[in-house]
Amino acid sequence: MTEKGYPFHLIAIDNNITDAYQTDTLVYGFQSKKSGHQYQVRIERYVGHLNCIKFFDETSDTNKGKFSQLSGTYEPRTIFRTVAEIAFDALKRDTAASFVFIGAADEKDKVRGKNRRYRVYTTFLKDLGISEQFHPVFFDEHSVCLLVNTKEVSDIETYVYHIMKLLY
Repeated sequence: MTEKGYPFHLIAIDNNITDAYQTDTLVYGFQSKKSGHQYQVRIERYVGHLNCIKFFDETSDTNKGKFSQLSGTYEPRTIFRTVAEIAFDALKRDTAASFVFIGAADEKDKVRGKNRRYRVYTTFLKDLGISEQFHPVFFDEHSVCLLVNTKEVSDIETYVYHIMKLLY
């Protein structure tokens, strides 16, 4: 993939965590050059080197369903590419990191699992070409994409089992 994302910056490392399994959250920001929208990317880091990536358009910041909102800017590939570059930045901070994306359902998703956002994530992740370091695992029934760091995890099946047990 040759396209580039937008420039981004680390805003903060949030250590104010109430979850016993979460260690901290890396908070990044970037602005779309096309639409001018500001985006926030939150990488919640958990024990076991699991990083949950969440992002949203900051115009939805106070909205309870901000992770389900669609920005309507029609530039998902550039936004996803930027989020992927941010994930690679987080990987520099923790080289053992594995990543999880959860496709949040929106108002048009009527059926549980394999929602529209998840289908876009899986297509993008397959096109990203990350198979050298990460083993992708897709859980259609939960709309979960898990990228297991193969350089650090020797027993992928057991790791995935424990991650899914924590999530569900």
